[in-house]
Amino acid sequence: MANTIDTDLQNQIISQSALEQFTSILAPLNAFATSFNDDASSRGNKVTILNLANTSSATDFAPGTGYGSQDTSFGEVTIDLNKHKYVSWHITDKQRSESSSVELERFGYQKGGDLAKAIFQDIITNSVTTANYSDEVVATASNFGADDVANLRKKAVENNLPIENTSLILNAGHYSTLIQDSAVASALAYGSPEAIREGKLPSLFGIPQVYETNSITSATGENLEGILAHPCGLAVAMRYLEPSNSQEYISAKRVSDDSTGITMGYREFYDPTKGLHTAVLEAVYGYVKGRPEGIVRLVSS
Repeated sequence: MANTIDTDLQNQIISQSALEQFTSILAPLNAFATSFNDDASSRGNKVTILNLANTSSATDFAPGTGYGSQDTSFGEVTIDLNKHKYVSWHITDKQRSESSSVELERFGYQKGGDLAKAIFQDIITNSVTTANYSDEVVATASNFGADDVANLRKKAVENNLPIENTSLILNAGHYSTLIQDSAVASALAYGSPEAIREGKLPSLFGIPQVYETNSITSATGENLEGILAHPCGLAVAMRYLEPSNSQEYISAKRVSDDSTGITMGYREFYDPTKGLHTAVLEAVYGYVKGRPEGIVRLVSS
């Protein structure tokens, strides 16, 4: 006998499953300056992120003049929400009546991943280029190791970036080689078993967060494989696109991750002439480059 599931519960199962994969793939975006929340917005709206542009150097105290008030410049980055991507899928009445919650959940999980990957690749491909960020370290996946991470770190330090606020994002090939590096893989040398037991890298050379991804792509000739980033290097914003008339949908809602604020929209509508249910996952977002010294690129050649 086929399973039957309450429509509201079914929508919740699908959308939450989609959010799990969506958030996981977009996690490396936390390396940049971000504005994620579940506020409703429209494509073309603008989001402003405040950032500390520069500070004054320390000065000597003079008893005669006392403490002077130093000037500090606060900058702001304005991001146009000019990107709108979506994925969709459909299921017939017959298929829906025969599907269990587990089977339907797989649709959401896969589609959430497809949407996240398209967004991530769009941001990286069009932002992290030689023209925008000239600092780079060259290393192929087969030869990548702890020494190359140290070289990335060195360039960041030379750019006066506080290492404790940086993140390292690596394509799967470079990440895999790195965790096999004896300097990293050895629990005794590394002081932590995560690399062996879970394939995860905790703090490395003072870089607090290391992300693995299979979604880094680059424009032709860029050969991008990884990024050492400070939030000042790139700004990203994402909002929920609210339908102008939600009554036309079976379901239309925002789905957000509480810990990161990463948000997408879920819509479901029905065509009675075809007996066809269609579900849509979507996101409205934008990005803008920041300070050129804020990102060090890892390239294969």
